[in-house]
Amino acid sequence: MAEVFRPRTRARLADGEVWGVTVKMHWIDAAGQDAPPADLLADAWRVVADTLPDAMATEGGAEGAAFCILHRGEQGIWLLMDWWAHADILCQRLARADVGATLFESVDDRPLLACVWELEVIEAERLAWIEHMMRPTPNLAAWRAA
Repeated sequence: MAEVFRPRTRARLADGEVWGVTVKMHWIDAAGQDAPPADLLADAWRVVADTLPDAMATEGGAEGAAFCILHRGEQGIWLLMDWWAHADILCQRLARADVGATLFESVDDRPLLACVWELEVIEAERLAWIEHMMRPTPNLAAWRAA
């Protein structure tokens, strides 16, 4: 049975840099907090720094644009690490931690993509990509600011 949809707190956190790429960080929280605990955010950035460079290099064609979604749900904490490659392809690595923990483990071996709350952020990023990057003169700075 599907759960009843309730909006969740969503915020854009400070950007970071990984492998010379500015990474947008988004936060979603089922408990309604405007920002994650500092230790959770620090561990998320560590996982991003450990994961994205190899993933981006392996896939190739990276556009220098990445975003992450740190989502504390009711049954787990999810870290979606997404980047644009080959001009119009969204790539992703996915990690999960238990609620109350900060130790993320890769779940790339499972056929998971995103939940309904995360898809809202992904759609906003998609629209920003189309508006600022899929133009005759791409504007990466405008995409980062969007």
